Amino acid sequence: MVQNTVTAEKRLKKLVEAGQEANRFNWAKEWKAQGKKVIGLVDTYIPEEIIYAAGALPWHIFGTWRQNVPLASVYRPPNTCRYCAHVLESFMSGQLDFLDGAVGSDWDDDRRVLWFQWTHLKMMSFRYQLHVPLKDSDLARIQFTANVTRLKKGLEKFCGVEITDQSLADAIGVYNKMRSLLTRVYEMRKRDVPPLTGAETLGLTTAAMVMPKDEYIKELEALLPYLETRKPVITSPHPRLLVSADRLDNPAYIALIEDAGALVAMDDMDTGSRYFWNEVPVNGDPIEALSRRYLSKLACPRMTFWDRQVSQVKEWVKEWKIDGIVNFTMSYSYPRFFGMPYFRDQMETAGIPFLTIQREYYLGSVGQLRTRVEAFAETLAEDF
Repeated sequence: MVQNTVTAEKRLKKLVEAGQEANRFNWAKEWKAQGKKVIGLVDTYIPEEIIYAAGALPWHIFGTWRQNVPLASVYRPPNTCRYCAHVLESFMSGQLDFLDGAVGSDWDDDRRVLWFQWTHLKMMSFRYQLHVPLKDSDLARIQFTANVTRLKKGLEKFCGVEITDQSLADAIGVYNKMRSLLTRVYEMRKRDVPPLTGAETLGLTTAAMVMPKDEYIKELEALLPYLETRKPVITSPHPRLLVSADRLDNPAYIALIEDAGALVAMDDMDTGSRYFWNEVPVNGDPIEALSRRYLSKLACPRMTFWDRQVSQVKEWVKEWKIDGIVNFTMSYSYPRFFGMPYFRDQMETAGIPFLTIQREYYLGSVGQLRTRVEAFAETLAEDF
């Protein structure tokens, strides 16, 4: 249990900042120092539980937050996914040398090319690309289950262990515990004045993506009683926003919105709600259960069932009492570009104020972003 406010705040700050560029490598390097393997991931559609059951640490790869990517620019033109460029820069600069392997996916063409570049540059001894179907259907689930089974076999060979049904069940239990704890945190965001800012909440979810899950669960579980009664940082009424984005892992973007006069009370992000929202069923074949959960989890623009994303966001707008949506489109993220007109039109038809802002992966054009968010927040504040 957390003993007092000072101790609790220090402990919370450490957890919130675990995903920061200065800290995100600490746990992985400690894990590696124990003689265990670390496997990087570039997609939340990759079933982490299989890696965990193999005794390795699933570690989500974030790119460098620096503006310039001189090494990656040799291989990637500027009009391609900026997340992939910053990830490749991290690899080529030696920042990710501790990784034993990485699992990529065909989320889009840019991430597929990133995997080719790993192979060309002979990075890591284990490289695997998981095909993720674009739809959620009976046939797609059969195919994805087969794909996940092949990933399991590849990890067994690389890690030198057998991934049993029991080890998978144990891993699923750990991950479901993490998901249930984060769900409790998100329930607190329904309050008129939440105990955490949106930036702090993003810090908590990205911490879960880089820390060993047992340690993360221990820390968050100890902090929950304190969070229930924590004095809010934002105390006056603000327009309540939902942020929708992909690969937004820098809380400074959310802090910018809140500094401009709004409160980010909910998100539709793969580094936020979409990472943990659905638990894995504990009955039946674990590989099939994992495949079903990951393929049918909260929809993103990459999948063809955009209507599910819209329906989910509309539900969140109602439950979390959202006043407006900020659609943070990363430069050259084509799946979100393609889906954005449908998303925008559906929100506008529902009478939900909607703002699209194009951003870089690193925190850039701060002045312009703040001006646009301030104008949007002022418009929404007229109803207060």
